[in-house]
Amino acid sequence: MKKLLALLALLLLLLPGCGKTEEPRDAFLDTFLLTDMKVDGIDTPALFNPAKGTTTPICSDPLCSHTKKDGCPFAGYHSLQELHYYGGAVWFQSAEGGKLMDSDIMRYDLDTGRVTKLTSLPELREMVPDSIPIENGQSYGFFEGCFVYRVPRADHTIAFQLRVSLDDGKIEVLDHDFIIPFAQYKKKSLSYTPELSYTGVSFGIEVREGDHRETILSEKRIAICFTDLLESGKLIYVDSPKREDGSYDFDRMAVHVYDMESGEDRLIIDDFPSAYIALIGDFIYYSRYVEDPPSLGYDKNMGKEQFNLSGGILFRTSIETGEESVAFELPAYTLIQTEIHRIGQYVVIEYRNTDYSHWEEEATPYGVWYAYEKENGRVVYDTASGETKAYPEASQ
Repeated sequence: MKKLLALLALLLLLLPGCGKTEEPRDAFLDTFLLTDMKVDGIDTPALFNPAKGTTTPICSDPLCSHTKKDGCPFAGYHSLQELHYYGGAVWFQSAEGGKLMDSDIMRYDLDTGRVTKLTSLPELREMVPDSIPIENGQSYGFFEGCFVYRVPRADHTIAFQLRVSLDDGKIEVLDHDFIIPFAQYKKKSLSYTPELSYTGVSFGIEVREGDHRETILSEKRIAICFTDLLESGKLIYVDSPKREDGSYDFDRMAVHVYDMESGEDRLIIDDFPSAYIALIGDFIYYSRYVEDPPSLGYDKNMGKEQFNLSGGILFRTSIETGEESVAFELPAYTLIQTEIHRIGQYVVIEYRNTDYSHWEEEATPYGVWYAYEKENGRVVYDTASGETKAYPEASQ
């Protein structure tokens, strides 16, 4: 279940939908990674440039303390929520006191520096009919061109949903069974089936062209799709394979390429580690556990030796041949497989290192605690040159 929830969270970040024709990647998304950084100990949104290895706060005022008292537009920004780029602006949630379900949806214009509020979750909740109980939970997310707010029934089907245009703030009540397309191929819109909204798994993909609807890959339990190669008619997707008894193995995943013209469904990788990948050119990039991980040292707090389970290796597999190879190997860096990004020609993957040879002893009511030196940061791999560089996490 944890894996499914993680996939759902990832899905909310990757869906480009809202029924619009999919546009080419914006130059901004091929230049910067939206992230956050510490400024005087306060989380603030920032831009990481992999070509230069620099991280800079989006709030460019050097005297700003990033607090409400200082009038910083990002005061209350919650670092656990992702930043989103659309239409020349950065969209984010501002939740005073960390109450995410009471947050405001904010727009920051990168050209003018002006901040405006699109809407707030309490305002949207007031539009839900009294006959629909919201205690069953709510979900919400940013999509290209819109913000969507949903309320489920007790059986997890959708009871009510609103769409808010990021362009003009127009609010539209959607049919309860309307599923927002995640991509457009020629005149066809592609949507996940309704189950994905709350279970994290879709039974196939619904393809619509005008009034005509059909479901492709209906026997597949699809976790997520990647549309980077869709212009050439290739849909990359990750699914949970079937067991011999007909049930699905949610502890395993596989990567496929589906040809939108011929209907050919080809397996690329069997027994894949996760749904977190970066897709550039002909290659899928990812990190996974290795068989003989290098030692990181002895952890006095846990009373055991710790290992770099990733091996510091970034793997890649050819979409055409299915052949796996090593993009880079840095045993000193503990890579985080869930934090991998494609920024233009660069693969950016985060690392979290602990130096078990250096520590400070801290007295606690439960005994001595060994505070080890830690370093977080990002490794950048240039797929064009093959060059690899590591950049420690920035702070000011």
